[in-house]
Amino acid sequence: MVSIKESVANIFSSAHKGSSVGIDIGASSIKIVEVEKVDERAVLKNYGEISLGPRANVSAGQATSLPPESIAAALSDLLQEAAISPRHTSFAIPFSASLLSVAELPDVGSKELESMIPIEARRYIPVPLSEVSLDWWVLPKRKLGPKSVAPAGTPTSLAKTEVIIAAIHNEVIKKYEVIRDSTHIAGNATHFEIEIFSTLRAIIGRDLSAIMVIDIGAGSTKLSLVDEGIVRGSHVISVGGQDITLALSKSLAIPFEKAEEIKCRIGVLGGEEGRDVATVAELILANILSEAAHFAENYEHKYGSKVSKVILVGGGALLQGIEKVVEQHFSGVTVEIGDPFARLDAPAYFVRTLKSLSPSFAVAVGLALKGLEE
Repeated sequence: MVSIKESVANIFSSAHKGSSVGIDIGASSIKIVEVEKVDERAVLKNYGEISLGPRANVSAGQATSLPPESIAAALSDLLQEAAISPRHTSFAIPFSASLLSVAELPDVGSKELESMIPIEARRYIPVPLSEVSLDWWVLPKRKLGPKSVAPAGTPTSLAKTEVIIAAIHNEVIKKYEVIRDSTHIAGNATHFEIEIFSTLRAIIGRDLSAIMVIDIGAGSTKLSLVDEGIVRGSHVISVGGQDITLALSKSLAIPFEKAEEIKCRIGVLGGEEGRDVATVAELILANILSEAAHFAENYEHKYGSKVSKVILVGGGALLQGIEKVVEQHFSGVTVEIGDPFARLDAPAYFVRTLKSLSPSFAVAVGLALKGLEE
């Protein structure tokens, strides 16, 4: 049984000494980060990435759906190439393979809540509860609660408490256990965490304002809304960075590999190629960002807390000029590219390279930092 609850316990602290490895198995690549604690600082020891596309007979950068054994073989190759022999590891569970909901329930005791949760969970989980690992935890009280006005003459409603309900399908857990065992990683030193919490640990810090985190992966985009340092909402969009490449490939009648190279090299800035990328990228991003803006507006309407910052992570955040596109959809909001490696000490000669890769390693860095807490 996986303890999902530990995923959000002390996400901003670290206390473990020794080396820790975070493993992020994405749709298009596997990323690993190894850190250790030196003089109370998290220090980068190593990192690496391996593309999964060629192992699925598709281009690098495309989303794949490989069996666990093939993923384990790729992970083994990466660990060997990076000369990492993990003793303490944390694996990310994809957000798309989990379910995370925030429910408002009566503010009652823990025993009463415990009996209510399974009933409430059935509203959100479309499979029998016996098929998932279910966990829940009460969120801290907001400084300002939900905006609500009771009609005149009606009694005051019962106090409410917010509860996160999290579930991971048992088959998903078994898949990651197969990968872990096939790579000969010690089971008693391995942890699993829903990727959204890994990302937040790596990039949010102690900012208590309302922040929208947009994680643009190859095949999907994950949204998370953090307020007062707590996850208050999440959503997944089935559009990602590869959709930009596929659309550019079709528009220019060029192979996927060439379109990916142009997208990564030029972005939406400068020259004729930049205009081509911008035309396609802005159309794809508009679908993502319109949904993200609507998600933020609903939150503001319910709680009166306006999103003040948008942080971009994931491979899609590496698209040059993407901040300007995002700013068009979030008026008056600060837009930043997440830099998870900023949480780590690293050799000076790594800095420039890390800066160019950083947003796509948010999950792996957050997982590695989690290992220092254990």
